[in-house]
Amino acid sequence: MIEGNGAPPPTAGSDPGDRAPAPGSLRLIQALVNTLNAETGRDLLGTAPEAARWLTAAGLLPAGSVVTGVQRAALAELREATRQVLSGHIERREDPEAASRLTMALAPSRLTLAVNPAGGVRLVSADHDPFSRVIGAVAAAIAEAATTGTWARLKCCPGRRCGWAFYDRSASSRSRWCSMQICGARAKMRAYRDRLAE
Repeated sequence: MIEGNGAPPPTAGSDPGDRAPAPGSLRLIQALVNTLNAETGRDLLGTAPEAARWLTAAGLLPAGSVVTGVQRAALAELREATRQVLSGHIERREDPEAASRLTMALAPSRLTLAVNPAGGVRLVSADHDPFSRVIGAVAAAIAEAATTGTWARLKCCPGRRCGWAFYDRSASSRSRWCSMQICGARAKMRAYRDRLAE
């Protein structure tokens, strides 16, 4: 993985709930999912050059790297497969289809363990292809979050035209909306109108 400048990876908008970002390497996963702002239509992975710029800004590819159309499509699929899994975190439900989709999207990562002289270990991509190493960095971040127990707290808002990834820091880990004032309020208003129409 290319080391970035310490700045968080760019997203297609600001967090609607003004929440603190996800901790550690999970922030990369949150930023990847949030490269698409469904409300405004802004997509930081919309074209191959835009995807290359995002990967460079995220510290995953060196400046001047080129991303092919096939790679851009694979990155967009990885984003949407991740979003599908994170949507399941809201309900704390198992979703075999989502799990399989994300597994397939991560398959090019070809991860292996690297052991340093002090005995520390980390997951790294065994492939020398830069794009496979990008997928490997995402896979390693997910694996690290699962190990530390933070993965299940990264969720996608179920609001219509939302899907924004947010990190649930509540004690009970039961937050449902990216923002109660926006998506939560819209859902309550829809439910109220539906009850009136009955």
